[in-house]
Amino acid sequence: MYIIKNAFQNIYRNIGRNMLAAGIFLLIITMSCVALVVFNDANAIARQYKEGLSTEVLLNVNSIKVSEALEKNETFLIPEITDELIQKMAASKYLKTTIYNAQTEAVADNLKYTTPMDYHSMEIQGVGKAPEKTRIPQYILSGYEDVSQAKPFQNGQAKLIEGGAFPKADNECLISDTLAKLNDLKLGDTFQVKSIFYTDKQGKPLEEMTLKVSGIYHRAYSEEEVDSDNEIFTRYKFLIDPRYTYEPTFNTKFYLKNPKDLDAFAQESYAAGLSEYYSLSTDTVAYDAFVKPIEQMCVISIIFLWVVLVLGAAVLLILSSLLVRERKYEIGVLRAMGMKKSKVAAGLVLESALIMSVCLILGIALGSLIAQPVTDMLLSNQMTHAMNRPSLIANTSSISFDGLATDNVPITHISAALSFTTITELVGIALLLTTIAGTVSAVCAMKYEPMHILRQRN
Repeated sequence: MYIIKNAFQNIYRNIGRNMLAAGIFLLIITMSCVALVVFNDANAIARQYKEGLSTEVLLNVNSIKVSEALEKNETFLIPEITDELIQKMAASKYLKTTIYNAQTEAVADNLKYTTPMDYHSMEIQGVGKAPEKTRIPQYILSGYEDVSQAKPFQNGQAKLIEGGAFPKADNECLISDTLAKLNDLKLGDTFQVKSIFYTDKQGKPLEEMTLKVSGIYHRAYSEEEVDSDNEIFTRYKFLIDPRYTYEPTFNTKFYLKNPKDLDAFAQESYAAGLSEYYSLSTDTVAYDAFVKPIEQMCVISIIFLWVVLVLGAAVLLILSSLLVRERKYEIGVLRAMGMKKSKVAAGLVLESALIMSVCLILGIALGSLIAQPVTDMLLSNQMTHAMNRPSLIANTSSISFDGLATDNVPITHISAALSFTTITELVGIALLLTTIAGTVSAVCAMKYEPMHILRQRN
């Protein structure tokens, strides 16, 4: 009990020296907290993103073979991806899951629309058909087996604001809040749309589609995007029905169980009927551009952590030995009174532990506040360097981001949240530092004989 009481009293008696030690402790804990938060959160994002990139199979047009075919025949058209082929490929034993959708352009004579579709920026179905056989599109219909898998809903850009579930029946659909307000549409209402093409492949007139509003969504747009609310989400089977659509565009994402199975899956796909004018690959461009910068952040943060710990421990070693030398007389008196060396050492360790406990709480609070700005700064710097690498300009896909041909979006934000793992690691660091400081103090104190100390005092 005396040791505990004396430890508390010594903290106040030696307030100046203890404030110096506390400052060192606090700096180390705060910087360690920042480094660990950056490392743990960035590492988790990188691992998650890397897993998706390494297992997602990109189905791309082989531009070299297409160019060769066009040189021989100017009227050459790339073979279509059909629903039948997608279903065969999706049945592969190498796949973990498949997400596919169909898209078609449509018009609705009885509806108002916000902005006409950009006719020139879209791949129009039935390339090679006479323009007079089509209408200028007003809407784009996107059909999914599960509409919740649509990219805008997956990345949080769009969310349901009315209607509790995604379409279940084939003719159910989701419309934007802008479109609903413009046409006074509510849940349960129906409306008619029709394909931009007049006839099917056999020349028969295409039928109108009757869609039922099962939900209304709101979509947020970034500054770079065009504000268009004309996309209508419905069921996949509805859009591949030949009574309503003419050659819808198919978009498919295959996810492998194991990235090493890419070649085997490719061979299986070609055997199933995939044209040689298509190639299968993983998104190495997005990996180099988006994952490597995050991995570099992890390296920087862990190096920073080790530098802080090594330098901090060195300063603590020196400071602890100096502080004990200043307290020689106090230690000599305690030893002369009969206090054992172990109890004197325990008192010094306890003092360090009390100071560290306070610094740990303050350091975690300060570190969690600083971590987000530091994370944002590191992410911005690393992504800027990545985007400026000329080696990343590639042509592996159809969508470009800052000059990079990739369907994947970059990591633009990492939430620097303090996790239980980070707190546990910081507690471990605090215990390590306390042990170092306490041990050095105890060793330095034990080398002095009490009578020698008291004689030197005079």
